[in-house]
Amino acid sequence: MMKIDGATLPSFAARDLLGGQALEVDADTGKCRIRYLPGPNLTNPAGTVLGGYLTAMIDDTAGLATWFGGGKKLFATAQMSASFLRAAKPGEAIIAEAILTASGARQAFVEVKLLRERDGKMVASGTLFQTFIGDSA
Repeated sequence: MMKIDGATLPSFAARDLLGGQALEVDADTGKCRIRYLPGPNLTNPAGTVLGGYLTAMIDDTAGLATWFGGGKKLFATAQMSASFLRAAKPGEAIIAEAILTASGARQAFVEVKLLRERDGKMVASGTLFQTFIGDSA
């Protein structure tokens, strides 16, 4: 297992918008963890983090797992399912964990959990099918 320190990975606009910072990635399997600290700009009228932003966190984390676990091939999310279990509040840290459960020449399957950092309770979960594109498909 070759672990990559998430701080060495380049940042990008979507993860920055979500308040995310990669913590660690297993470069061989793609198993990864990202810490998100959502700001008040991500809330719905009820004052909790909008489900669409939680879904974006799931997609972002699955993307990191797919990139490394899938052999650094270009891909696109083909299908995603998300379940929301409890509300997340702005300023409340969320730890996202992803694992690539299956990968082949054309597709990968990823499972993601969003957990409140303070107590480990699950906020949301997701399953994604990723399709490899370009020369690899």
